[in-house]
Formats: sequence, C-alpha cells, structure tokens
Amino acid sequence: MRNWVVGLLLTVAATLALSGCKKAADNRPKRVPASVTVTYRGAPVEGATVTLHPTSPDGRAAFGRTNAQGQAELGTFDVNDGAIPGDYNVTVVKMEGGDQAGETPSSEIGAMPANPAGGAPPPPAAPRHLLPAKYADINTSGLRATVNASGDNKITLELTD
Repeated sequence: MRNWVVGLLLTVAATLALSGCKKAADNRPKRVPASVTVTYRGAPVEGATVTLHPTSPDGRAAFGRTNAQGQAELGTFDVNDGAIPGDYNVTVVKMEGGDQAGETPSSEIGAMPANPAGGAPPPPAAPRHLLPAKYADINTSGLRATVNASGDNKITLELTD
C-alpha cells in the first residue's frame, strides 16, 4: 500500500512539474522569417536601419539593422522573429553625428573635447544622412516589399543616388 501511495505522489509531482514547463501560447500575429540585403552604389551598407511599414492599417512594422555584408534579419515583436505577411513601404536610414548611440569611441567616453582656445567646447555636429535622404522618408523612398506567408522572403534593396 505504501509503494502505491509513493508512486501516486511521484506521478502527481511529475505531472505538475511538466505542466509548468509548457511554453506560453503566442497570440500575436503569425510571423515568417524575412531578411533584407541593402546595397548602395553596388556596395553593401553596414549599420543601416531598415523599416518595413505595413500598407495595411492593421499591420505591424518590421525592423532590422544591417551587418557588414549589408544583411539583416527582420523582427516585428522580438529581434529576428520575422515579419507579418503582407505588403510594405520601406525606409532605410544611416546617419552620422548627433546624439546617436554607439557613435562615441569607448576611449573617449567621459573625456572632455580638446579646446586649445579655452572656453566652451564646440557643439556636437548635426546629424547627417550617409545615404540619400529620400530613403529615410516613407513618402519619398520609393521602396516596396512583399512578405509572403510561405516561400523565400529575401528582400534586396539596391539604393542609388
């Protein structure tokens, strides 16, 4: 009888432990793997932010940041979790200057800028586009993409002047 009670308790404990390990249901819209490759004047663009803006009012934007090969995996809710199938207008932005994160070398963090004439340090340089500014605006980029529910979603964006 004692073995039967111990066996029952072990079964209940195992069932409870396993039921606690279930992954929560993802009630968000279905995403599919999608990637983008960006080139400018035939060369890969590193460090550009690519945004897919849905044309549907119930859609959701997808984002990615290009690597040294100009490639990025897109994400909608989480990094690299894919894009919701549909049609998109696309923007590509790469800036320099201003208060952008990652622009200051770690060796210069906390260091005062050199100012041999004395007085206040010069103001930081205004941010500037490293790609034609038209690609940063959804109304002027002219870039479009479609993410399919199945199949290959490798988007290529060839930027020109």
